[in-house]
Amino acid sequence: MRPLILFLALALPALAAAHSWIVCTDYLENNGWYWDEAKCRAWPRSAARHDMRFGKFGNSRGFTHRLDNHPEETALCKHPRNDDTEYTDFTPMAAYYLGQKVVLTHPTNNHVADVRCTNSTNVIDTENLIFVVDGDEDPCCIDSDKLIVVEDMGISPFGRNIDPVITTTYPKPGFQNAPKYCEDEGNAMGTYNFTIPMDMKPGRHTFVWKWIRSPRVNPFTTCWEADVFATKVQRDAHYAATGQTTVDLWDFYQINTIVDGEIVDPIDPVDQIISG
Repeated sequence: MRPLILFLALALPALAAAHSWIVCTDYLENNGWYWDEAKCRAWPRSAARHDMRFGKFGNSRGFTHRLDNHPEETALCKHPRNDDTEYTDFTPMAAYYLGQKVVLTHPTNNHVADVRCTNSTNVIDTENLIFVVDGDEDPCCIDSDKLIVVEDMGISPFGRNIDPVITTTYPKPGFQNAPKYCEDEGNAMGTYNFTIPMDMKPGRHTFVWKWIRSPRVNPFTTCWEADVFATKVQRDAHYAATGQTTVDLWDFYQINTIVDGEIVDPIDPVDQIISG
């Protein structure tokens, strides 16, 4: 029994740490390496009460939400929707436009299959979905027919027979898109991106992120609201009126030349973003 006990003692902390949540709902850099609060234009529901903006990036401060025991019966969101109280001047609501590519950020929490620092066999990525809610009220649960899939963001490569080059090549789909994971396995930044459908009805919508780490682990979710505009011009007018930049995202790998994992002649338009 002692080998089994030892295995559980070693495995359980790793499993306990394998959780996550969405930190930013409108980030201005796709496939970025390091979290930068100045590049976050909007925040999820209840970010203020959990100190998500000013707290450490990888510290949930109670914000993480897992659908324990019976996912079909557990409340879909960490806190009920109340737009007047769940967003503040410091943690504003997102604004999108039809056709916009949106970038989300999340901490990795020790859950990336990168052979330079972890075992790619045991780190699983099963499902990464973005939903929009049909209606103005939170759905009862993850099985609700009010959840409409906006985008399947894919799964990250993992497994016993996978080529090590694949796990160390970025960007990649799914949860494990965190190029600097091995520098800080618990707190490294991962990014997703999804596109607002052109046929979405303009107006205020609730969005839901759902991540399933492993089929044996219940889903994790984060909820947020966003005002969706028909055009970028309309969205820009909204952001300008609220003091936000109207510059949209850039892709880290399109503006930087990477040689042997190092940036050559880096270009970082963050000053333009902040002042834009």
